[in-house]
Order: sequence, then C-alpha cells, then structure tokens
Amino acid sequence: MKRQIYVRSLERRDLPSIVAMEERVTGVARPQYWEQRIELSEAIRPHWTSLVAEFDNRFVGFLFGRAGELEFGLPGTIAWVETIGVDPAYRGRGIARELIEEFISSAEDHGIKTIFTLVSNGQTDMQNYFSRQGFAQGKMLHYQKELSS
Repeated sequence: MKRQIYVRSLERRDLPSIVAMEERVTGVARPQYWEQRIELSEAIRPHWTSLVAEFDNRFVGFLFGRAGELEFGLPGTIAWVETIGVDPAYRGRGIARELIEEFISSAEDHGIKTIFTLVSNGQTDMQNYFSRQGFAQGKMLHYQKELSS
C-alpha cells in the first residue's frame, strides 16, 4: 500500500512544527520569526499560498508563497515561492514536489501565468530541484547593495 502525502493550507497550529523542523536542520530556533510569517500569511496573503505537507499524519514540510499584481513592473498577477522546507527524514519521498504542484495548481486556478522564486548561486541542489520542477532561469536581473553596519 502506497502512503499518501496530504497537502493543506498552513495554519497557526503548525508553528511549533515549523520551528522544530528548522531547528533540526539549522540548529537555530526562531519562533518569533515564524510566528510573524504566519501572521502575515493569514493577514494579507491568499490561503492557498502557504501550505503544509503531512505524511503518515506527521508534519513533514511547508511552503510559504505569495501572489501580487503589477510587481516589479510585470503585467498581471504573479506568484512567488518564498520558502520551502522538508524534514530531512522525509526527503526523497516527493514531499517538496507535492507542495510545489499544489502551489502551481492553485496559482493556475487563480489565473496566474508566472511563478518566481530566488535561489542563491551556491545552492546547486535547489537550482537542480527547481529545474526538475519546470522552472528556468528568468529574464529579470537581481540587484543588491551591501550596507555597512
């Protein structure tokens, strides 16, 4: 019997699971940060843009995204994948793929034609992952300015 990955909208009750998962991965716990992210998501973002994956009734991954109109001079509405995380013990089981597929499907349902994300040059694993999901390097240029402290 194949076990199913269940994807649902992220809820406030998911906060402890997100904090614990990040702490297992990075060694850092940021409960205030994630609490603010969830509050922001609930306040101004469509419910379909922030998702949770469950496997065997366990929290195993999440995705924070957003949608916006006329951003960066682009016509229409676009969507962004901002953050995606999968519990290391469940990687390689299609968790991230299910989260991305649900996000894409919902974006399409809302008439969105373009989805963006940003990946650091040094994160070849993430570059390869997004390429496998059908993303390609876009035409927009990333600019930044380093500020002295």
